[in-house]
Amino acid sequence: MVETITPVVHGGRRGRWIGDVALHVLGAAAVAATFGAVLGGVGALLGAPWGGGTLVVLALAVLYLAREAFTLPVPVPQARRQVPDWWRTFFPRPVFAFLYGAGLGIGFVTFLSHGTLVVVSAAAVGSGRPALGALVMAPFGLVRGASVVASAGVLSARDGAALVERLAMFARGPALRVVNSVALAGLAFTAASAGARRLDAGAIAGAALAVAFAWAFVAKAVAPRAWRSSLAGYGLPPVVLGPAAVWVPVAEGAVAVLVVAGFPRVAGALALSLLVVFSVAILRARAVSGDRIRCGCFAGARTSDYRGLLARNGLLAVAAVVAVVSGIDRFPEGARWPGSGETLPAALAAIGSAVAGWALFASGRALRRVRG
Repeated sequence: MVETITPVVHGGRRGRWIGDVALHVLGAAAVAATFGAVLGGVGALLGAPWGGGTLVVLALAVLYLAREAFTLPVPVPQARRQVPDWWRTFFPRPVFAFLYGAGLGIGFVTFLSHGTLVVVSAAAVGSGRPALGALVMAPFGLVRGASVVASAGVLSARDGAALVERLAMFARGPALRVVNSVALAGLAFTAASAGARRLDAGAIAGAALAVAFAWAFVAKAVAPRAWRSSLAGYGLPPVVLGPAAVWVPVAEGAVAVLVVAGFPRVAGALALSLLVVFSVAILRARAVSGDRIRCGCFAGARTSDYRGLLARNGLLAVAAVVAVVSGIDRFPEGARWPGSGETLPAALAAIGSAVAGWALFASGRALRRVRG
């Protein structure tokens, strides 16, 4: 954006440039606030706030704090795409300035260098309040949109390219890591304070499972090719390989959703079942590839010793057992199991949801093949 919305592009007319910057910032802030309101609304529909919601936010804040402070390789969900360049030639100047800001307002659909937005988004969902979600997300869009102010001194295309390089180095530098670390520490402290009265073994174990399995799901969703490449190394028959590529991440995401929805015992049982299957698959991969295998659990390309992977699964299995034994399943207020006369409609709704999810996934694959 700093190369597009600059004084030199606007023919040196400072007033025109200031007006476009204002529209750009407005677009980014408005879309970010709208996205936050949607997240809060989704949380409200799911019955938020939940008993373990603050623990999930706390766990995410600690996880991404470790990423910022100690460079822990925690993935940040992002599409890694630029906003369309054709907007600049198709739309009038004020319109594309606003649209470019709007395109940056939802950080996950472009580039993200830090994981703070992930934690704030989780807090917006967990609040169950659209207004609060909008309030906590709007500053992201406001700051991101205002970054074009750095182009105020750009007087040539060469200056613009140099500014982009400096901003890229700044984004990778220690200063922003410190700022994000402080912000994440504050979020962790707030979440810990809010959930201090609700701390119990079942809730802590459920939160740990939610973070681990949500991390695995997001990593596979963001890098599906890496996940499929890793899965191929397990020596699975073709009839199993295709379904596993889809349903393993779906099941992992279901563990996190169940915890957040207030069902840690069900989530623990599902997690324990998955961990048994994963451990058997690791032993099979060891027989095929040797002691060091490419797990693909978090869609990474690194190989690991199979014993370390089994030990990690063992620790997660302990958390799953604790969640099953000590957790307390709570329906959201107003929710209940279907009655005897509602079993068939509920089953049809569940089947319809599964079919819709599969259709969406298949459509995404088809679109990627067409674009490829």
